[in-house]
Amino acid sequence: TTVAGSSAVGGGAFPAAALPTTLVAVDPEPIGAGALAQRLRLGTPPVIARIQDDRVLLDPRTLPPESFEAVGRALRTAMAE
Repeated sequence: TTVAGSSAVGGGAFPAAALPTTLVAVDPEPIGAGALAQRLRLGTPPVIARIQDDRVLLDPRTLPPESFEAVGRALRTAMAE
């Protein structure tokens, strides 16, 4: 599913602005959002996601287009474990 969201712009502990973006929202059942996010982080390639409203959110804005396929494989692997 896709949902409206925002990407933080700027560095450090307090980003300077937010840009509107479209996020990929993954329903992590039956393993739960925390477990799926951890599997993604520890996978190959490592994928960093956010958790919001019990869903795992991926921001395509942070990925080069050539990595989309690898991230999709990582997501399928993490869901199947």
